Amino acid sequence: MSRCMILNTGSKMPTIGFGTYLLTGDALRSSLDYALFLGYRLIDTAYRYGNEADIGQVLKDRIKAGKLKRKEVFITTKIMKTHLKRAATIHCHQKSLHDLGTSYADSVLIHNPWGVLDYGSNGNVKFDTTHFTETWSALQSLFQGGSARSIGVSNFTVKQLETILGCSGPPPSHLQLECHAYLAQNKLKNFCDLNKIIVTAFAPLGAPARQGDSSEKEKRLLSDPCIVQISKRVKKSPAQVLLKFLLQRGFVVIPKSSNNDRIKENFELTNWKLSHKDMDMIFKLDCGVRYFKFNSSKGHPEYFPDEDF
Repeated sequence: MSRCMILNTGSKMPTIGFGTYLLTGDALRSSLDYALFLGYRLIDTAYRYGNEADIGQVLKDRIKAGKLKRKEVFITTKIMKTHLKRAATIHCHQKSLHDLGTSYADSVLIHNPWGVLDYGSNGNVKFDTTHFTETWSALQSLFQGGSARSIGVSNFTVKQLETILGCSGPPPSHLQLECHAYLAQNKLKNFCDLNKIIVTAFAPLGAPARQGDSSEKEKRLLSDPCIVQISKRVKKSPAQVLLKFLLQRGFVVIPKSSNNDRIKENFELTNWKLSHKDMDMIFKLDCGVRYFKFNSSKGHPEYFPDEDF
């Protein structure tokens, strides 16, 4: 297994990254510093996460101490769904760069294909009908200007990717989506492989800390009997088995943890393989469970229909 993949821009992207969703403050700074010490070189964040200034401080401190060079780190950030208009997209990107303390991001993604103007106090969402192609045009400008070394999308369907690929100018190099053994995403992965788009799997362990409905709570990947059985046989943890399954399929993975032992464990994925039999067993677990349903966006014309899950 290679430690890096080559994007269609020619840039190298590490295959194992440090996810930062829901991590902020001291917990983030401590965990990220340890991850960088271990050798993690891909950091996944987003404007929406509210943690880019914390990440920027860790990077600044390590660079100042001579422990890291900016060019050694691959930073992915994302344009928030409240910033799909061209001017707002550029502002969002500039704010991310300012907080991260860098002049460029290695990958900038449209976080969601659906836009939101406001979340009302009564729970009603006011949608933004700005089409994601306007946002994409802004990203292309950022790419051509050098402040985004590669560009892509997140939570897009095949049809939406086809729309992006139909636009003139630089194509997407990167798609990020929820993917794990319960949600194999074969259709999207095959499409991206054909179009030379690298795919990153978020929630690769099935989002064990995320609250779901009663049926989802019963479907926890880390304790799935099949995964536990394989982990005992190969003498690796269930998390390592789940991550290795995705890596062997050609995904980039971005597991998240604030526990140092698990951060270290999630990075120890080289020098061993799952057998074809093990891979086949895990593939059979695919049952369409999605932990990130974005229910507040239902009703938007670009919200993905069930058949695209």
